[in-house]
Amino acid sequence: MTVSVLIVEDDESVCDLLVLSLGQGYQTAVAHSIAQGQARLDKSHFDVVLLDYHLPDGEGVIISEQLKSRAERPIVIFLSASKDLDKKMAAFNSGAIDWIDKTQCAPTMLNLKLEQALKFRAKYRQIAQAEQASTEAVYVAMSDSFVWGHTARAIRSCLTTHSISGFLNAIFHYLSELNLLAAIAINENKGLTIWDSPEEAATGLEQEVMCLAMQKGDRILKIGRRYFFQTENISMLIKNIPDDEVKQGQLIDVLTAYVECAEHHLLSINQNMVKQLYFSKVSEALDLVKFRMHEFNKETNHIQNQQSWLFFEVFNKLQLTDDEEKSLTEVTDSTLMKFEEMALEHFKIVHDLEEVMAQFKKHVG
Repeated sequence: MTVSVLIVEDDESVCDLLVLSLGQGYQTAVAHSIAQGQARLDKSHFDVVLLDYHLPDGEGVIISEQLKSRAERPIVIFLSASKDLDKKMAAFNSGAIDWIDKTQCAPTMLNLKLEQALKFRAKYRQIAQAEQASTEAVYVAMSDSFVWGHTARAIRSCLTTHSISGFLNAIFHYLSELNLLAAIAINENKGLTIWDSPEEAATGLEQEVMCLAMQKGDRILKIGRRYFFQTENISMLIKNIPDDEVKQGQLIDVLTAYVECAEHHLLSINQNMVKQLYFSKVSEALDLVKFRMHEFNKETNHIQNQQSWLFFEVFNKLQLTDDEEKSLTEVTDSTLMKFEEMALEHFKIVHDLEEVMAQFKKHVG
């Protein structure tokens, strides 16, 4: 690989010596002032800059300082005969990695210095790349942790809902916190409904897209920039999945897990709705039986009162003998006993029904 070198030196003889000293694999360019050096650097990229400290239009640290802000910064090595420690410190502070004494600049030393500098830069780049990869991995891990933790809390919130409206609210709230827009279709005991929000039903194009996607039967389906997630009884059409592949994969994973949990809970809500409807019907039937029993008891009491008054009148008017009165009393008591037995049978039926309901609720609830 050819290494490009810019020599910024005002002494032409030193420039010629440096060009001749560099071995094969080096491509050189020359500048004799700060202005010429800056112009060269603006037009072309160089791997190495050999820089004199004292130049006709200023000190070489001006160039070195300017190069510090570049993303692809070249290696800077100063060449100077100066013994001034402050100048050496200024050179290193400006970003230089070495200082070569001009008076002792043998070709072998120059080539050795350049080889060491290039190896150092290669290792530095490897470390920088590893550091960047590590930072990205940590960021992805932290992001995954946050999104999965958020999804776990959202699943727990969804599982505590007891109605379809609460169920929809929980799902739309979760999606809004992920900055996602969606249409949601749910099966409410064989009745399919499609929603754009907990209060607004989906219509037009959104409804058509959802219905077509559901017909395909895929668990996950990509439709342009949209993603479709489906289980047996719930479907979600996400309208704005981000383009970033890492973020996209992350969201697909959490949404797949979430919709599976939501499916399980929707079945539970639907089953509870059926049970509540059944309980309501049975309770209505029990209330009707109780009402009929109450009416029957009123009629029975009325008949008993009528019979008592009638017998009293009969006894007074007929002037029965003791044997006749005894016989009539027995017939009357027998009739009243039959009414009481009928009433007890009705009460037993109601009691048995209530026992059955209590056992049923205990079993299914």
